[in-house]
Amino acid sequence: MKGKINQWNDEKGFGFIVSDDDATKVFFHISSLKTSSRRPQVGDSVVYESTVDAKQRLQAKAVVIIQASTQRESQQIQVTPPQKNALDYFLILILLGCLGKISWDFYQTQLLTETMAPFAIAAVVAFLILNRQKTPKEKQFSCARCKAVANFDARTIQAWNNGFLKLYCNPCHQRWLRENPTHPIRSYGVGRGSGCLVLLCVFSTMPVLAAVAVYLWMT
Repeated sequence: MKGKINQWNDEKGFGFIVSDDDATKVFFHISSLKTSSRRPQVGDSVVYESTVDAKQRLQAKAVVIIQASTQRESQQIQVTPPQKNALDYFLILILLGCLGKISWDFYQTQLLTETMAPFAIAAVVAFLILNRQKTPKEKQFSCARCKAVANFDARTIQAWNNGFLKLYCNPCHQRWLRENPTHPIRSYGVGRGSGCLVLLCVFSTMPVLAAVAVYLWMT
């Protein structure tokens, strides 16, 4: 039989198909879907086998998506990558300035002095604020796998802050985890490098900051 999906709950994995023949509404579960390339979506045309469950309710089995919804492309949401604002650039200047001051003073005196402590503290504070978690201006995103529109949550916001622009909805994320049980859990997508210069500067000067901390602790 042929029909079209008119309701779909992606979080719970079930929906309803309306038959092309007599407009009968038929329930179906994600486990009945044979098409594995992507998740179902409202408006998809499908073929299926109609059966009756134990409670004499119509249920679709062997569901195959034969034509994607025409609304699919229009629903694609382009997520804007994290952007640095004036505060971020100001913090970078503070961080680089403090690290430069500490390095210069140490180069001149070959000693770790208490006068370096304020600059070390300011550098650490600037680094922590610079790496604060931001929130995307879009409230939703299109799943990179099934193309369904999903709301941002803590997992996807963290992935977005890490520079990933290809995000996955929770069902696709859980499916990937089931299919790859031996892989470490990670956020998916194509990462875009950000803050490399800042990280390089911080890591290269970490020995100096650690030495200052040890010196102040011992004195």
